[in-house]
Amino acid sequence: MARAIWVVGNWKQFGLRDRARTLAAEVAAGLGRSPGPVRVGIAPPMLALDAAHEALAGAPVVLFAQDVAAQDEGAFTGEVGPAMLREAGVEGVLVGHSERRHVLGESDALVAQKLACALQAGLTTILCVGEPLDVRETGRAEAFVLGQLDAALAQIAPSAATGLVVAYEPVWAIGTGRTASPDDAQAMHQAIRRHLAAWDPTAGADRSILYGGSVKPENAAALFAAPVLAIVHTVEESPSP
Repeated sequence: MARAIWVVGNWKQFGLRDRARTLAAEVAAGLGRSPGPVRVGIAPPMLALDAAHEALAGAPVVLFAQDVAAQDEGAFTGEVGPAMLREAGVEGVLVGHSERRHVLGESDALVAQKLACALQAGLTTILCVGEPLDVRETGRAEAFVLGQLDAALAQIAPSAATGLVVAYEPVWAIGTGRTASPDDAQAMHQAIRRHLAAWDPTAGADRSILYGGSVKPENAAALFAAPVLAIVHTVEESPSP
């Protein structure tokens, strides 16, 4: 997969079906027929995926799910597997978002299983990594993030990672109003890319690396202007219900 420029909106637990349908249609209309070199994605709530898919109507917008099961099917009450998501028109998923890890208790091992399952199903998979505030303040941010990356990649071979995208999303900057400086985010992007290159030279060169964490109109331009960060970004949005 060639390195792509990404902007992805994670809608989290906001918006019923009608709101998701309207907002997806507005995104599609705003892009016109082509967003140029940028790949645009939206991640509505699970039960609004089909409504958003209908509203996109072939527009150049990639539909993401906010989570995925660690297996395709089975006796796992409440889980939604990748084949089910694909049937709903989903092309990509998020795995390992900080709220899944730190609020809902997902382990590195579970994130690795989800990543492997989603990639095997052919879904573009955004692997989220990022450190909490105490880790950054004690100078352990890079080691922590690269440890998350190693744990997630443990179950896949480089040849199986063509749909992998990595998102650096520092926990302390998500939904807090705080944002990593362009220099801080760029330094972590460089560390992630070096680490990917050690795992597989092609992955190091070709994987897109995103930044997410209180990205908003007031700071997006500065983040995009950073030499490394100009490549890819996520924008997390919480649309009003």
